[in-house]
Amino acid sequence: MGKGAIAAGILAVLAYVAQMVIGLDMADWLFWTITSIGAIATLTTVWLANRRVATAHQAAEAATKNQRRAFEDVLVPLALNLDQIVSNNNRADRQALKQQTKLAIVALTANLIGPPDARACFLEESPSPQPGAREIKCQNNLWVGRHVAPVTVFRECDRRGREVLKLLDEGTSQFVHDVDQLPPELKPDSDTYKTYITCAVTAGDTKFGLLTVDCLKPGDLHQDDVTLVEVFARMLGVALAARR
Repeated sequence: MGKGAIAAGILAVLAYVAQMVIGLDMADWLFWTITSIGAIATLTTVWLANRRVATAHQAAEAATKNQRRAFEDVLVPLALNLDQIVSNNNRADRQALKQQTKLAIVALTANLIGPPDARACFLEESPSPQPGAREIKCQNNLWVGRHVAPVTVFRECDRRGREVLKLLDEGTSQFVHDVDQLPPELKPDSDTYKTYITCAVTAGDTKFGLLTVDCLKPGDLHQDDVTLVEVFARMLGVALAARR
């Protein structure tokens, strides 16, 4: 209800940011990635803006309550970070800005996808793995939501880890409505969540990790939410790929 209106405004900002950096000197794949993000964000904005709400009064009330906080706490720093990453000539400064952008995107995902107790995380592959010993994990506590830390390490030596790494390698997304419907070897190790979305964070052929969001009950997440998580994942991929 209110989240649809807020997310529509947020995606409009993301679309604007994408258009803002298009004119800069960049590789063809990055140009088309940013152009695609602008198109996806704009289309998703229209879709979210037209989602059914109970009443116009409720929608306005929810938007008024949350929009200012969303813009001040997440969107404004995110837009500024994207601009500075592209324009900053200092590599160390760009790396710090990219780290801030990771946290901003994770917070945005946790706050706008699903109910208030949603939890989001960014998983990154560990460097220089031994053959057959790849692992992907949540580094630097890049997770937001609830008070219980998510599973932070997935290893190639077990099936769950291989499935997670496959999503990264293929640059795809996954939505699991109810983890209890999964085969035993793919079920989570704990009962801290029952539904989740996982999206690869990529730019061109470069893969940076996985953006995930999970919730406590089946039905807290929907197939419609995958589109929004994918937009956030692509925005993060562009930020991480710029001026590497």
